[in-house]
Amino acid sequence: MDVQAREARALKAETRRLFAEAVDSLHRSGTGDVVFGGMVEEGEVSVQAVAGGGQDRLSSLIVSTGRGLGGRALTEGTPQLTKDYGLDPFITHHYDEQILGEGIQVLIAVPTLRGGDVTGMIYCGHRKNYNAAAPQTSDLVKRVRQLSVDLGRLGQPRPTEEPVDPEHRYSDLESSSREALRRTYAELRSIRSGVDENEMRQRLTVVENRLADILSGHNSDLFPNPSPAVSLSPRETDILSHVALGWSNARIAAGLGLRESTVKSYLNTAMVKLSASTRHEAVSIARSAGGLP
Repeated sequence: MDVQAREARALKAETRRLFAEAVDSLHRSGTGDVVFGGMVEEGEVSVQAVAGGGQDRLSSLIVSTGRGLGGRALTEGTPQLTKDYGLDPFITHHYDEQILGEGIQVLIAVPTLRGGDVTGMIYCGHRKNYNAAAPQTSDLVKRVRQLSVDLGRLGQPRPTEEPVDPEHRYSDLESSSREALRRTYAELRSIRSGVDENEMRQRLTVVENRLADILSGHNSDLFPNPSPAVSLSPRETDILSHVALGWSNARIAAGLGLRESTVKSYLNTAMVKLSASTRHEAVSIARSAGGLP
């Protein structure tokens, strides 16, 4: 086997490992009763990792473009949600045997992206109704987005960094204090990796990132987050959350029991608050400001 073939094989194995870790982590943290996913290969999603479901039923699943919920996410490149898989008239039902066979009622398909191209798919399925399942999915898109980042780093050479003298990084700290800071950072990472509760893990991640900034010589107090303050109403946030999933105004109205004109009104108000010219820009701004997962 030549060098290029070995590298391609190693890259594929590492990609599979990242998907398997993400699927297992999402399931352990309670994000889905059944979590599964895998890479896009030759234009189709090839499921390679399953947690919480029947391995024989889902592990060999191949999802084609335009078929099922994942096929639509593959085509559109955006997260997709169905609140009642078995009755949803907006999707094809090519995979009912596998999905309904697991007792899944609520299903979310979130694509991993690289340069606008879909590279894989993560599915989270719930055997409970949407109202009970929704709180568990709050950070799903954010975590799959991080998986996209991790996948994008594969195969890239690490940039050569000039060595930085720790004494210059922390000139106002004694050597013992600097070492204590490093130990605290390492301990925090260890604690955070073992926490399953979503909100607490997110809070620990914020503190971890702050410490990482300090350790890298970046003062977050001097460079605050540039995202604008956002004050959206619960209904505006709900509407934007569905826009983020690729839903049309008509489908949002049907899903939330509203008139389409009401949906448009809430969406327009949110866009004004966010100074956004399009619905997708509004979603992007709200996400960057922490108003959406």
